[in-house]
Amino acid sequence: MVRLQERDRFILEALAKMRFLETSQLARLAFEGSRWAANKRLRKLLDGGLVRVWVRDLARDNVYSLTRGGAAYLASDGEAAWPVPRGLDGNLDHLLAINEVRISLALGLAEIGGEIRHWRSDWELRASSRGRIVPDALFALGWAGDGHSHLFALEVDNATRSPRKFLGKLLKYGARRVRGRSLYGVSDFLLLIVGRDERWVERYRQALAHLRLGLSVWFATLPLLGREGALGPIWITADGEE
Repeated sequence: MVRLQERDRFILEALAKMRFLETSQLARLAFEGSRWAANKRLRKLLDGGLVRVWVRDLARDNVYSLTRGGAAYLASDGEAAWPVPRGLDGNLDHLLAINEVRISLALGLAEIGGEIRHWRSDWELRASSRGRIVPDALFALGWAGDGHSHLFALEVDNATRSPRKFLGKLLKYGARRVRGRSLYGVSDFLLLIVGRDERWVERYRQALAHLRLGLSVWFATLPLLGREGALGPIWITADGEE
C-alpha cells in the first residue's frame, strides 16, 4: 500500500496524458529538477504498482509509463479511463521530444501566469477524424483574466532529414489554407516546427521561404529549447525574423 499525495496524482495524470516520460522530465515537472527526489518517489509508485519503468540502457534515462493500477486510481475519481501502454512506443524518441516541448511550455507559462488551455496529441486527433494532415499536437495557450486563446499546431522532426517529405506535409497545410478548410476544427493557428538537428532545421526553413505558401511558421531546435525554454528567444520565422 502506498499513501498517495497530491503530487503523486499529478505524476500519474502527466503519464496518462503524455504516455511516456523520462526521469529528468518528471523531475522538472514535479520535483523542481531534483532527480534524487524524483527517483525516490517514483520507486514508491513503482513498488505500489502504479507506474512501470523501462530501462533502455545504463547511459540513458529510465522511461516511465502508467500501469493498469495507476489508470484505475485515476478513474476512481470519476475520470475517463486512460489507455495503458503494452510496450514501448515504436517512435519513443519522437514522442519524448514532443513531450519535451509540452513540458517546456507548461513550466515557462506557469512562471508568467499563463497555461496550456487544451492539448490534443496526434493519437487523439487520429481517433477523432481521418484527416489528411495529422500534426504532432494541436494546442491553445492563454493567460489568466484573458478569455482569448492563442492556437498552435506542432510538428517535431526528430531525425527525418528529408526536405522532400517535410515540404510535402507543408504543401498539405498550404492546400488546406487555400481551400479555406479547418484543421480538426481549428482555422487560424501558428505552426511551430521543432527539430533536433540545427542544420536540417535551417534547410527546412530556407526551403519553406522559397515556396512562399503564406503559412505562419516558426522554427526552433530542441537543443535551444533545452537551454532557453520554449518561451525564450529561440524562434525564427521562414523569412528569417527572430
